[in-house]
Amino acid sequence: MNTSLKLYYKIYLEAEDITQSRIQSTNSFVQNLFLNCENVYMKFAKIDNESDIDDFTLRLYIDEEFDEVECSNESDAKTFVMDFMEFLDKIAMAQSYLDMEGSFGITLCDETKEIKFRSERGEGFCDFVLQ
Repeated sequence: MNTSLKLYYKIYLEAEDITQSRIQSTNSFVQNLFLNCENVYMKFAKIDNESDIDDFTLRLYIDEEFDEVECSNESDAKTFVMDFMEFLDKIAMAQSYLDMEGSFGITLCDETKEIKFRSERGEGFCDFVLQ
């Protein structure tokens, strides 16, 4: 059986006209959310912080990709889609002043799922579209 894994996620978080302390607390919140994930494919994400505190603008980008010939953690790979959707909803609920968008996908055992998501400022939830 082919247990190769290809997995990716891209997240763009943005907010304008917010306080400097909110910019810092949002960055910490997102970092801690990733660090405390139980899913190994999410736990060590690198966050590119392009926020401008002086301009009161928050911009966080996460762009991760995994390509494994032999899947190293099949149970986490199998739950990745649901785990990631819950993860994004947590951000949208807790940080409803953010505009969020991006995509994520997985190919495991020759089965592929790709999903785009979006959450507009003030919504508090994500819209998911299966591609």
